[in-house]
Amino acid sequence: MRRKFPRLRRLALGLVLGASAAWLQSAAVAAEERPLDAPRAQGLIGERYDGFAVVHDQAASPEVRALVEKTNGERRKVYANQAQSSGAPVAEIGKIYAAQIGQKAPVGTWLQGADGKWMQK
Repeated sequence: MRRKFPRLRRLALGLVLGASAAWLQSAAVAAEERPLDAPRAQGLIGERYDGFAVVHDQAASPEVRALVEKTNGERRKVYANQAQSSGAPVAEIGKIYAAQIGQKAPVGTWLQGADGKWMQK
């Protein structure tokens, strides 16, 4: 079983890297990236290691909270579609996308590692 996990991870990584251009062109995903930039830079929204956004500052407005919920719903669909196409676990797909999201996130964004610790970009 130990050998199967790295194989699935490589498969998912290859799929995600190959599909990166398609993701960036996707209207749903591209549209959700821009609205998150300002609240991320302000430290209101953080990005978790699993590919989902989270309200990081509890003083965030209801609009910011709704944006996080909407974004996560869209991401859930993307991850599920990628998982279904590749046969890889949804959780692994989310982790691969999380790395890409973290790289593109603006300075000031809070990023949570798999160990639960937060760091600010």
